Amino acid sequence: MEWEREAEEYLKKIPFFIRGKVKREVEKYLSEKGYKKVSLEALLDAKKALLEKMSQAENGYEVSGCFGLNSCSNALTNSEKLLKNLEKILEEEKITEFLKKKVKGQLKAHHKFKIGLSECPNACSQIYICDFALHGFVKPEVNIKKCSFCGSCVEVCEEEAIKLTECGVVIDEKKCVGCGQCLKICPEGAITEKFKGYKVYLGGKLGRHPRLATFLTYAENEKEVEKIFKKVLALYKEYNIKGERLGAIIERIGFDKVKKLVIS
Repeated sequence: MEWEREAEEYLKKIPFFIRGKVKREVEKYLSEKGYKKVSLEALLDAKKALLEKMSQAENGYEVSGCFGLNSCSNALTNSEKLLKNLEKILEEEKITEFLKKKVKGQLKAHHKFKIGLSECPNACSQIYICDFALHGFVKPEVNIKKCSFCGSCVEVCEEEAIKLTECGVVIDEKKCVGCGQCLKICPEGAITEKFKGYKVYLGGKLGRHPRLATFLTYAENEKEVEKIFKKVLALYKEYNIKGERLGAIIERIGFDKVKKLVIS
């Protein structure tokens, strides 16, 4: 859809990381109204209508995938099927109906249980502000016998998690984020994939009391993610008082208790 200059300038005021999504929503709205181009007046009308729509929620959940699905060179996983399965679990657990009873009124956007997934540790999809968050992860393994001491892995590691010793490469697991760049660059194949899976985080949210999601555990496959997710939902429903986000529940009962209940 064609955009007039004034409308394009107004769009530039929107933060870049959501600008593309806003543009698509505006074009979809105006297209349904029969517009052929986006003027500033039409953009402001769309803004008003979409903000009103955003303040109310039809569903009690939101599932967001990675921007780079099937196209990003950094992607470690392909989670399209997993996201569909997680959404199916939300439907089976009747989260929308559950929240409507707890809230006792119109659901708002801030009531939604949010799932965020990134296919790599870069987390471009803002997973750390979601109730249930995942990112793709590769656990590296070193074969010392193959190491040529070239130091390529040390140079490529942004986390400074790799050191080259007289015995060969040593990876600090606490610093390693599992991006897999060392596997790609090693010319001898001395660093290989021990397993590929997901890191799981809980309790992210924005709002009056923002909170970044807290790391919970590793999941080596999609079935393990789904198993963990079902336990998280059970806890969320059991300890939910008035439709609050998972992060608020964690702050109230403590993360240690949450971890014990979910990982048991």
